[in-house]
Amino acid sequence: MTWRSQRYKKYINSLPCMKCGKHCPSECHHEPLGLAGMGIKAPDSHCVPLCQECHRLRHDKGVDTFWAGIDIKMKVIGLLTKYLKQKNNFQI
Repeated sequence: MTWRSQRYKKYINSLPCMKCGKHCPSECHHEPLGLAGMGIKAPDSHCVPLCQECHRLRHDKGVDTFWAGIDIKMKVIGLLTKYLKQKNNFQI
């Protein structure tokens, strides 16, 4: 089952762009992290905040070129961990 959360996506939208740092509102980009396939959308837990320009570039350039020099899997884990530690979400 694929995890979906409007609340988490709202949190992601409130963050600055992960690539260029432009402040919100950001768009949620579902980064597949190895789960890619035609018609398969990554879970919301794999969302990262991107401004509109960077979001378009990510789709145009592809994962390896766009995220060169950035460990995107660790960034995704960091976002989710920070979210879960927030009050009213979950205690780790």
